[in-house]
Amino acid sequence: MNAKPRGAQQVKAALVTAAVKLLGQRPPHQISGRELAEEAGVNYGLIHHYFGSKDILLQAGLADLASSFAEGPTDESWSSDEPFSIRHRLDYLRALAFSSISGELEDLSTVHPVIEDSLKKVSFLRGKGQDPDEQTLTDVAVGTLFQLGWALFEQRVLPGFAFNEEENAEFEKRLRSTLRAIMLDGDVAKATQATPIP
Repeated sequence: MNAKPRGAQQVKAALVTAAVKLLGQRPPHQISGRELAEEAGVNYGLIHHYFGSKDILLQAGLADLASSFAEGPTDESWSSDEPFSIRHRLDYLRALAFSSISGELEDLSTVHPVIEDSLKKVSFLRGKGQDPDEQTLTDVAVGTLFQLGWALFEQRVLPGFAFNEEENAEFEKRLRSTLRAIMLDGDVAKATQATPIP
């Protein structure tokens, strides 16, 4: 049996870890303060003592997920600024999905660390300097939705196409080309070398 967390730092860390785990399982409104305390192995009153409320604790959990996603793995096998990198962190993707679908995610940009970097990078590549214009904001939003949506549904959609390994690689290449075209204000059909659907 694990020792109960002791001291402010251990208790806060245990509560955030509990929030991280439960946010990947269901929407925030279905997570009770008592469940969080039980998962963390601490007294329920400590949630209010250290965080003020269950909601603030859950926000801290989502922020922790975002931060660890942005840092990437210690072995550097992938980077958070790569296209579709969120597929490497399904716990974070599920937490975003649950929070969004339940209407409890007010501002994605505050919990998805790649958005701000993407805005700066795309704005610079388009020659707009550091301040993105309205078109850049729109295209980065579309690109973000494209990536999140694909990462969320690829395991359900892809098997229906029965691609072999080579076809799967070509499909991934086209996805990346489409994303690049969206972000760089290019022609998506030309970028993917596909005939547009009439």
